[in-house]
Amino acid sequence: MPIFTPTSRLLPALILGAGLLTACSGEDSATLVAEARAMAAAGDYKAAMIQLKNAVAEDDKNPEARYELGKLYLDQNDLASAEKEFRRAREAGYAANAINPMIARALLGQREFQRVLDELPAPAGPDAATLQALRATAELSLGRREDARKTLLHTQQAAPDNAEVHLALAQLALADGDADKAMQALDQALRIDPRHHDSLLLKGDLLRATGKPAEAAAVYREVLKIDPRHANARLALAGIALADNKLADARSEVDAALKASPNNLQARYTQALIDFREKKTERARDHLAAVLKRAPNYVPALLLGGSIEYALGNLQTAEAHLNKAVKAAPNNLYALRLLAATQLRLGRPDDASKTLAPALKSANQDPGVLVVAGEIALAKKDFAQASAYFEQAAQHSPDNAAIRTELGISRLAQGDSRAMADLQAAADMEGSSSRADTFIILNQLRQQQFDAALTSIATLEKKQAADPLIWNYRGAAYLGKQDAVRARDSFSQALKLDPAFFPAAANLAQLDLKDKQPAAARQRFEAILKAEPKHLNAMLALADLALRDKDEKSYVNWLEKAAAAHPQALQPRVALARYQLAKGDRNKALATAREAVNAQPDNPVALDLLGTTQLALGDTTNALGSYRKLAERMPGQAAPLVKVATAQITAKDLPGARKTLQDALRIQPDFLDAQLMLGGVEIQGARFDEASKLAKQVQQQKPDKPAGFILEGDTAFARKDYPAALAAFERAHKLAPSGALLARQLQVFNATQRPGEGEKRLAAWLVANPQDADTRALLAESLIRRKQYAAAAEHYLVLNKSNPGNLLVLNNLAWTLSELNDKRALSFAEQALKLKPDNPAVLDTYGWLLVRSGNAAKGLGILKKAQSKAPDAAEIQWHLAYALNENGDKARARQELKMLLDRNVGFTAEAQARQLYNHLTATH
Repeated sequence: MPIFTPTSRLLPALILGAGLLTACSGEDSATLVAEARAMAAAGDYKAAMIQLKNAVAEDDKNPEARYELGKLYLDQNDLASAEKEFRRAREAGYAANAINPMIARALLGQREFQRVLDELPAPAGPDAATLQALRATAELSLGRREDARKTLLHTQQAAPDNAEVHLALAQLALADGDADKAMQALDQALRIDPRHHDSLLLKGDLLRATGKPAEAAAVYREVLKIDPRHANARLALAGIALADNKLADARSEVDAALKASPNNLQARYTQALIDFREKKTERARDHLAAVLKRAPNYVPALLLGGSIEYALGNLQTAEAHLNKAVKAAPNNLYALRLLAATQLRLGRPDDASKTLAPALKSANQDPGVLVVAGEIALAKKDFAQASAYFEQAAQHSPDNAAIRTELGISRLAQGDSRAMADLQAAADMEGSSSRADTFIILNQLRQQQFDAALTSIATLEKKQAADPLIWNYRGAAYLGKQDAVRARDSFSQALKLDPAFFPAAANLAQLDLKDKQPAAARQRFEAILKAEPKHLNAMLALADLALRDKDEKSYVNWLEKAAAAHPQALQPRVALARYQLAKGDRNKALATAREAVNAQPDNPVALDLLGTTQLALGDTTNALGSYRKLAERMPGQAAPLVKVATAQITAKDLPGARKTLQDALRIQPDFLDAQLMLGGVEIQGARFDEASKLAKQVQQQKPDKPAGFILEGDTAFARKDYPAALAAFERAHKLAPSGALLARQLQVFNATQRPGEGEKRLAAWLVANPQDADTRALLAESLIRRKQYAAAAEHYLVLNKSNPGNLLVLNNLAWTLSELNDKRALSFAEQALKLKPDNPAVLDTYGWLLVRSGNAAKGLGILKKAQSKAPDAAEIQWHLAYALNENGDKARARQELKMLLDRNVGFTAEAQARQLYNHLTATH
């Protein structure tokens, strides 16, 4: 028949607890606690932790064991576990006046300020002074400064020599904006207790804040003399090193902090920050993932995450992080400007303008904000406004080469003669980056001023050490001069400087492919993998080359390798899932899409991929959930809402889809995809007047585009107003001629019983556009329906020549040739069967041709298999009945024909089937 287009088992695990094994040693819990204290004093905290856990396994009610365990957890910044152990110590009989301050510290660290006040009331008197001071700290954190002041004044009178009280007084002074008074309070606390960690830390922080980093570092080192494992002191020293760009020193301090406190989120965050500063961007993302997983609303981590994803080009993920950061800290200028820059790179300058507006209204104009404002103006082609912003930024920072560079770029866009002078001035500034030089070079390359570009490249080369990028530019210039030999030499020199420099390898690979040397192109990227075995872009490039060579096995293999080597990377997973979907491996595609979401749960690309895969599997419920998450991650944007509507339409929720699309159009009134989809929803709901209004609106907004007239035609066709439909489709075709619009016209002609007129238009189109395979296939199908087999066969032969190995073409060509008694038919049917041996339409065609060519016995077996695959296909049942009759099984043939005709489904050969049935019945 022709093809028309319309538990796993779980294995139990036996876990033997260390406490259970050790408890058999015979030691009592008091001995174990004493040993643990000795181990901690010697610096063996891991062993101390094991002994304390053994102690509580031996005696669950040992208050000393619980208290010491809580202290170890507190030191490791595992605040929830610390709180739990301190409460158990109190329940076991540990003195409340000693344990309650420890519970308060654990709660303060978790930012549970109100719980400190609600759960830990403190009586008056010197014994309760420490807890009262911690309660005052909670009041300060809740913004209740006067309550804190009152608490501390009473407590200071009762206990004037309590260091914790003076620390809280210092915090109160800072809240009052009195740094001198805060320092006096801290000095008093340290006179009382020179080893008071928290006072030393706050003193160091205060010295840093007042521009005395060297003195601050000395204070932090005092803390480390008292407690070499103090993670916060280490991290403070790392912060000072970072400020001085001493990244190696910073990393050393962070490594020491993580050794002492492996779960310290601030240490993990700082580790990621150092990675980012060292341009180890993917490693930074991997380290930060652990922080965001445990603290998804931690603003510094969100800002760093946004910066990392922006640098990696994952702009939707960057936007998701930065949206959360701005929501939490709406006055953070860095967050606002980076979010605006991200939205600008996403091609949404209007959204970027809205985001940046509060920052532009700030009293202290930040040059970085002005630069982003200028870039937004450039994107809107408002070059004068862009220059104004850049000039304003330059006034704030006259010696800033980056700002002068942006000013030059904006003037260049206006054709301002001062542009190149600005760029040259920026390039000549001391300490300038290579951006101005680079822009000069790129502009010269764009203008095909290749000799000038080579001169500029030589100038840049003198200003910095050997750089593969310079040689890459030089190679591009020589390519422009048609000097492939020097271009190759330049790209090769870049790779000598850095064997993993991908752009040069990619350029050389392009030259290899141009010279028809694909093996040499592959070797370029294999060489990169020798230098850097996990290089993502090299693996992806090898996958692309494999696909180019139609080596699908290698293509999949490279994508799988890339995904395994980069657990956080989306590109290989997205490509692999799309390939699997195209191949019909939908369950594999779903597994790959889930991997992508697990790697980056908030990434819009991953969520979109998962939703698309779920929709392809017919899982509309979960697809809708994925698309709704996508819309949540991209608030205020229309595109994700269209995805939601797609799932709703598939689920036949037309009212829901209508509302979602209307929401999308409120955000972006001229969003064509949403307009056309809404039009389709209105047509499906027989709301033709609404669809017509929408069509007119699209025509007014885009009078030179066919979309509005296509919607008008679709609406008229659904109303069965065929003259109006044809007129609309003809107008659309006049604006943008296409085979697809002629296909719509053919629909109208079919509906008015004039298919020949539509076919003539398609044939005329193909004379001018012979490569339009889709239109040719449509015309051939139409001719088959009208039994114009000779004309259909001609088109299918053309299609088979231009696109060999196409299942639909081979099957339908076999069918049409068989109707013409052409002996080539069986050969084409066999080719189709090799491609899809289980396709019922292909089986039917092959079986039917065998029967008609005299091989009825073999044909019958094939047709039985076809019917088992598609038991309701009327054409297959007719062919089976015919084959049964040809094989002499007339009773079974009559039975099949009776069942078929009783179904009253209508099919092409119905008259022949009825004639055979009547004959068999008469002779029965």
